[in-house]
Amino acid sequence: MKFGFLTGLALLTAISLQAEPNTNAPAQRAALSVEQKAALVQKADEMWGKLSPEAKIHLMNLHKALAGMPSEERHFIHERIERYLNMSTEERERIKKNNERWHAMSTEERERAREQYRQWRKEHPGEIPPSFSTQTTNQPTVTQPQETK
Repeated sequence: MKFGFLTGLALLTAISLQAEPNTNAPAQRAALSVEQKAALVQKADEMWGKLSPEAKIHLMNLHKALAGMPSEERHFIHERIERYLNMSTEERERIKKNNERWHAMSTEERERAREQYRQWRKEHPGEIPPSFSTQTTNQPTVTQPQETK
């Protein structure tokens, strides 16, 4: 069921992307033959048919919410979904464990983690943040390479 939901979410994403202008869209559509397009439509219909009525309603509500968003917000959401769908099994497992760890934290631990994150972002703008551990009180340190003369 989880895979079906993710598939439905991907399908919903593709549908709602049609509402958004894309400069590469004609080239991407031209790359598909008529037979390939028909096969994709048939597969989408089959997937939709396998969903429960509750899942269909949920996806329709998501579609309505996405369609009502400003284009930049919708694009942000689509990028995140695509990123998740393209993750390796290991990356998805890490995300799942981090989520479980976050939900196991107390309110105080969460706030401490948020503050560590905010502080790190101020000190390292534009860099990808490391994972913060609530078990340690040490701030992450990044050493700059020394210039050689």
